[in-house]
Amino acid sequence: MTLLIHLLLAPFVLAGLALSFFLALEIAAALGARAQEEKGGGEDLPAGAAAPAFVVVIPAHNEAGTIAPVLENVRAGLRPEDRMLVVADNCADQTADIARAAGAEVLERNDLSRRGKGYALQFALDHLRRSPPPMVVFTDADCFFAPGALQRVAAAAQAADRPAQALYLMKAPAGAGPRLKASEFAWAFMNNARMRGLQKLFDVTRFTGAGFAAPWRALAELDLASGEIVEDLALTMTLIRNGAPPMLVSDALVTSEFPAQEAALTRQAARWSIGSLRFSARAGLAAFVEGVAKGRPAQIGAALDLMIPPLTVFVAALLALGAAGFVAGVAAGAWSLFGLSLIALVIAAAAIVAGWRRFGREALPSESLGGLFALAASKASVFGARGRKSAKSWTPTRGDAQGDSGGENG
Repeated sequence: MTLLIHLLLAPFVLAGLALSFFLALEIAAALGARAQEEKGGGEDLPAGAAAPAFVVVIPAHNEAGTIAPVLENVRAGLRPEDRMLVVADNCADQTADIARAAGAEVLERNDLSRRGKGYALQFALDHLRRSPPPMVVFTDADCFFAPGALQRVAAAAQAADRPAQALYLMKAPAGAGPRLKASEFAWAFMNNARMRGLQKLFDVTRFTGAGFAAPWRALAELDLASGEIVEDLALTMTLIRNGAPPMLVSDALVTSEFPAQEAALTRQAARWSIGSLRFSARAGLAAFVEGVAKGRPAQIGAALDLMIPPLTVFVAALLALGAAGFVAGVAAGAWSLFGLSLIALVIAAAAIVAGWRRFGREALPSESLGGLFALAASKASVFGARGRKSAKSWTPTRGDAQGDSGGENG
């Protein structure tokens, strides 16, 4: 009986312990990188580094009500040699006309049988292939670059001759409740803390959906045309395998806001939470084994990072392992499993607290920590029938809007 319990439970406990330890490594590295930056020892662009001429690609689906200020923001970061290209993707509104009036080049794609951001991005790349630009920057139709961020991320990609990802943060709308503040923390924990640590440890980051610059040579042979609901994760692994791992440019900031409507927030969170879990299940371990076999540190690190579930899901899984370990201890004396699961939970909790103190306290102040329970409770709808249905294929998030690639990250 004891042997059977060990055989059944030990792999899960050891996996939880390993992922908790890796999470702690990421946060420790992020803290070190942040301290180095504050001392003036962070990585700067080479003297005189500048972006080549680039095209900003913006996929947009029925964004007539919101796209104008986004285009104004992008245009403010362009030089005369830079271009702005909007893909009006299966639009039934005035998105294309508004984009043209704002000075953008516009492509209109109408194919209701192939819906999703990946198809829109590939449509843009196929168009650009006729006269390829030196650099392409992808962003979303609801995202805003901080002053100088657009040129900086493109210049970083040029200087390193590899794809570069700006620091992409989601913000809670003004007057938002504790749940959205917790979501803002979870997003910062992922993109500002964990990605900063992953960059420090393995010189790689995830493509996080917006503010992504890449030399044309890294994009020329890609096939992005799919309905993958977590296309950012898939593209990250593809680029790593192609020898072009993305790097983080933490001083180039891109921001967006969470949707205020409950239904839109659930769709967004379901796409991220369920989509990332599915992608991790089918690709995470295989990518790790391949990275080890082929000696690719960036792929090893990215695969381990991919296997860590969204924050609240990970904590819930560790708690469940602890409960199972306790039952195994009582029923069969397998207390070692309970001890290991408890160690995993403590390590993960310590990493989360450290990440919150350094990267998330502004988003989630102490008096709003109760929002974490609201965020956890919201997962009932995310993993319920409606959420699972929206995660079966690409679905719009903001009513009928396409503009994001992520979710609550929690």
